[in-house]
Amino acid sequence: MTNTRLIDLIYPQNKIVSIVGTSKNAGKTVTLNEIINQAHEKGIRLGLISTGRDGERRDVLTETEKPPVYVRRGTIITTVESAVKTEYAGIEIFRVTDYNTPMGRVVLGRATEDGNVEISGPHSSFTIKEMCLEMQSLGAELVLIDGSLDRRASAAPYVSEGTVLATGAALARNINGVVEKTMHIINTYSVPMIEEEHIRDIAYNAIDMGKSAVIASDGSITYPDTMVSLQSGDIISEYLKEDTAYIVLSGSATAGTLKDILLNRKSSFKIIAKDSTRIFIPAADFHILQKMGMELRVAENINIIAVTVNPYSPEGYYFEPLELLDAMRNAVPHVPVFDVLQGE
Repeated sequence: MTNTRLIDLIYPQNKIVSIVGTSKNAGKTVTLNEIINQAHEKGIRLGLISTGRDGERRDVLTETEKPPVYVRRGTIITTVESAVKTEYAGIEIFRVTDYNTPMGRVVLGRATEDGNVEISGPHSSFTIKEMCLEMQSLGAELVLIDGSLDRRASAAPYVSEGTVLATGAALARNINGVVEKTMHIINTYSVPMIEEEHIRDIAYNAIDMGKSAVIASDGSITYPDTMVSLQSGDIISEYLKEDTAYIVLSGSATAGTLKDILLNRKSSFKIIAKDSTRIFIPAADFHILQKMGMELRVAENINIIAVTVNPYSPEGYYFEPLELLDAMRNAVPHVPVFDVLQGE
């Protein structure tokens, strides 16, 4: 694996990829910059977009210094009006969009020189995907989405074809803590897709209608009288029978909803969410629900391309880089793990 570079796992297999941090200061921007550098070396034309804001010199929430996002001439980027500044790389503006953010309207353009930029973008998954497709139409061969765990829409299969997960010392004060918390995120993102294609079709249709569904073993469908499944476990439970085989959740899969459903079950069944970005279950609750018999599935699964680790925390502590790298690789042998700072 040491001979395989991160960009080789990303492209050309995927054309739209999200980079998601497990926490603030987990090394997401460093990972993004490394992918940009490797793509430049291979002559891949890039498009860059963010679900929030990246490239600013100081984090607006934590007041910590942040690494800049450095792009090459010709890179297609989305930013906001307030971030088009003389100290950044020049931008040829193609379009000022109707998407508004607290920092102004989203702007689509091309870097006219090498240099630092701020990238930004709209927040909804639909508009993110629209912007990605527009950047592709302008010549971007690979679009990178700067995402975050609290704005996880960028990792949804509808938006991106794969995800690089950036984790590091900022997540916990010891290596075991970092590994355990990262593994929970990976396990959540790796919930398997529902195996039966006809059930998957039923799930898609129900979710598109904004309805939860209870599917019996004979294929008959009942739609509980609730528009969203968030905190509606009691309502869904009223529709459970001895022949219930599947439950489709129209919204988020939360620990409370699933506990209510499992406590009232009369048979074994599988619970289906749209995708893993809709699953919000803390690690401790996840284990409890599994002991209660939870069989969780998704209609669409997430492609985890790789994990990157950052051994340094902005709070001043750090881990021995190789120790963290080895621990993560041992914990998730099925996922490639890189330390982009050390070039490993």
